Amino acid sequence: MTGPVWAKPVASVKSTHPALSKPSQLAATGADFDPEHPPERLRVLVALGPSTFFIKNGRQYGVEYSMLNEFEKFLNQGRSKGQPPLRLQFIPVDAGELIPALRAGRGDIAAGLMPVTEGAKQLVAFSAPYLQDRWCTVSAAEEGHSLTIPSSSYAQRLLGDFNEARRKAGSAEFEAENAAPGVNSEMLLAEINKNADKTTMASSFVLGLWSKTLSKLKSHSCTEEKVPVAWAVRKDDSALLATLNRFAEKSGVAERAVTATRRYLEISGKVQSASQLGSLDKLAFFAPVFQIVAAANNLDWLLLAAIGQKETGLNSVIRKKGPTGIMQINPSTARNMGVTNPHDAEGNVTAAARYLGHLRDFFNNPGINDEDQLYFMIAAYNAGEGRVQQLRNQAAAQGLDRNRWLGNVEKVALKSVSKGMVDYVSAVSRYYIAYQAAEKTRKRHEGASAAAELK
Repeated sequence: MTGPVWAKPVASVKSTHPALSKPSQLAATGADFDPEHPPERLRVLVALGPSTFFIKNGRQYGVEYSMLNEFEKFLNQGRSKGQPPLRLQFIPVDAGELIPALRAGRGDIAAGLMPVTEGAKQLVAFSAPYLQDRWCTVSAAEEGHSLTIPSSSYAQRLLGDFNEARRKAGSAEFEAENAAPGVNSEMLLAEINKNADKTTMASSFVLGLWSKTLSKLKSHSCTEEKVPVAWAVRKDDSALLATLNRFAEKSGVAERAVTATRRYLEISGKVQSASQLGSLDKLAFFAPVFQIVAAANNLDWLLLAAIGQKETGLNSVIRKKGPTGIMQINPSTARNMGVTNPHDAEGNVTAAARYLGHLRDFFNNPGINDEDQLYFMIAAYNAGEGRVQQLRNQAAAQGLDRNRWLGNVEKVALKSVSKGMVDYVSAVSRYYIAYQAAEKTRKRHEGASAAAELK
């Protein structure tokens, strides 16, 4: 007896989101950014971290996330109402991956509180700085004579020049030791805030961001020169660079990002665990149900999580009539999927998973590529497959490609349905990309930790 025949492996258990498995639109075409006719999506590689980009209760936060959301609004100023908004897709990666991934075409912009260095300038083009930063010694008491610094911290590069300046000034040099593997600057600051007898060297901007959360920290000696902090693009993306420069020169961008991010910081300094879909996160709370149900339907549980986040913020909303539960599934749809009780968590998620599987089969058309199949699945979850089919037919009648969502069926939906449907597809896809990229990073970290323990 043979097993079930699955449709294309879109959003399946072992699949990768199409946006993570191929170059960005700009990289694929080799074209520069055209502000008058931009691509439907710009892809941002953003450093996972407690300050830069993190996921908390299923939502995305961080100073880079906040600043680049402002950039998205900047890009859409004056854009015609008949045109779908230009959206950013955030792809969280390790900070050390930013420049290699950018050069490989996996994204169009690299963001991660990146200090501008001469070495990096040989590889990528940096925007105008949105921040001039200093690195300072930090402790909870008196400044120590030894600095504990994370191995990946930019402070490691500054230490030699910092000590040389101290030597010329007649001050004692600092000895340095590496923090334990896996400990980042924010975790170390949190440890010091809990009265750990240590001194570290940290970014003044990051210290200011965490100052209300880690209130015992004191800064002491600082580097003389300020270091520019900027975004990066590929060297041949001159028009995109010029657009970023215009935005970076707007006043108060970094300060507003601090205000927007502070309220979500945790005193443990463990916000970075949210990049691992942290243990107290709502996403992790629902993960067992998502994972079991998704596996039974050859579906990626993170797509279910992304839809649940958009529908209800992962807060179950029970209605006797109309859309219900975490996934806001209609009882009639649930019955069609063989689920009699759509109000409890497992039944609700099961009905949603089966419906997404049905939609995957429905749009399993040789003329529809994997990415557009996913967009059609999400759009149909929101409005029904019949409505999406109508939109596809309207697109064809208008000379647009009925098999493409971005820039085609999306345009028809914007004019004939509502901006809400277009925003829904964009939001779910954004969550899904971020969740999957973060989960891949988590698994890579787990593998590296396991390998280290075996040595």
